[in-house]
Amino acid sequence: MGHWLLASLGLALALTSGAGPAGGEMQAIRGMLTVAPDLAHHIGPDDRLIIKLYHPKDGIELDAKYQIVPSFSLPFAFQAAPSIDMNARTKYDAYVLELFTDKNHDVLATAPGELIARTPAPVPLGTTDLQLELNATRE
Repeated sequence: MGHWLLASLGLALALTSGAGPAGGEMQAIRGMLTVAPDLAHHIGPDDRLIIKLYHPKDGIELDAKYQIVPSFSLPFAFQAAPSIDMNARTKYDAYVLELFTDKNHDVLATAPGELIARTPAPVPLGTTDLQLELNATRE
């Protein structure tokens, strides 16, 4: 019975030591968010920051994930990671990021003065130096 336990433990260690992308390191997109100086007056102390991550395909937002930051200050260092399956794999290799302020505590509705920053195209997972700027009002 001791041999079964050791064999099971060895298998568990072998499965977890190399699991997931890059040897177990979570695949994410990291960067810094700033605000355009002429729009900075729109940022209020009660605003939340929403980080939206999705993969675009044929006009549809696939594998969408929202992260709510209840309180923030700029510049803001962010990290966004997609969902993973039971084998620690992501569905896609690149995602669009949208970061926007939320004044009315409703991520699906817009309120006057909400700002947005977005990537123009999907960004590869593992990106670490993405620079985004809140430079437009959200509509």
